[in-house]
Amino acid sequence: MAEPLASNDFRITASSASHDTGTFARSATVIEFAASAESAVSTEVTLSVGGKKFTASKDIASGSAQWSGEGAALQPDENLALDAFAKALESEWVEPASATKAPISLHRDLTIRLAMLLAEAPPGTRIGTQAVPRPAERYGDRKLPEGAAKVESCLKEGLFATVKDSAERRAVIAACQESNEDGIWYTGCNVNELVLHDADSHCFLGETVYVGPASYDCMGKCGGGCFIITGYTYDCADHDRCGRVHGGSTDPWDSECGDEYWEADDDFLWSTNQCG
Repeated sequence: MAEPLASNDFRITASSASHDTGTFARSATVIEFAASAESAVSTEVTLSVGGKKFTASKDIASGSAQWSGEGAALQPDENLALDAFAKALESEWVEPASATKAPISLHRDLTIRLAMLLAEAPPGTRIGTQAVPRPAERYGDRKLPEGAAKVESCLKEGLFATVKDSAERRAVIAACQESNEDGIWYTGCNVNELVLHDADSHCFLGETVYVGPASYDCMGKCGGGCFIITGYTYDCADHDRCGRVHGGSTDPWDSECGDEYWEADDDFLWSTNQCG
């Protein structure tokens, strides 16, 4: 019989230049992972989180990526376990590579990115299959979308004209949720930037927020903390700010932070660190 895993116990069960398998445990949640490079430019990763299967694949030659949870939904304790798992991967894989300035292998890179992305999934959100082709990258200042004030007023009028918790009220709120998908649009490093989010009490809200490595908890970084793999982007900053103001969401299409989460998945899977 295998020895039971201790809390925050990270174990590699097999490892090579193109393949890694292992386990991680936090409290009652056990994560099993398997990652392999199918070729020099393509890789696949599988994470089992408390028995729930999540997968990701990426081909950097074709610029294609996909991730899926087969309809599974994560709970808060599983999000916390994934966050701790990502930090363990940073210590095990990222920091040694950084010390020697060696690149992180593609299959390990995708394992870390998937763990970070899942760690920030709104609890209760059912995760289907998401195609995430490599988007265009750009840098520069963002401006408040045209008509933002008009969208704000439409919500106020709709709330006045509908009954709380009614189907009509939910339809009004859903109609005010606009996609703010920016592709990969990098912010500046340690500067004030305009971030946007919407929620049940408002549509687009623009705020000036300090982002970058010197900001609190590395605001704008894709993933928790200050991981060095991913970049600082507007979509991730929007999601960070929404989460700090409103907390997580229980439905990806509801009025809180689910839409910001989906808009940031390409940033998680494809962005690079521009502030290192």
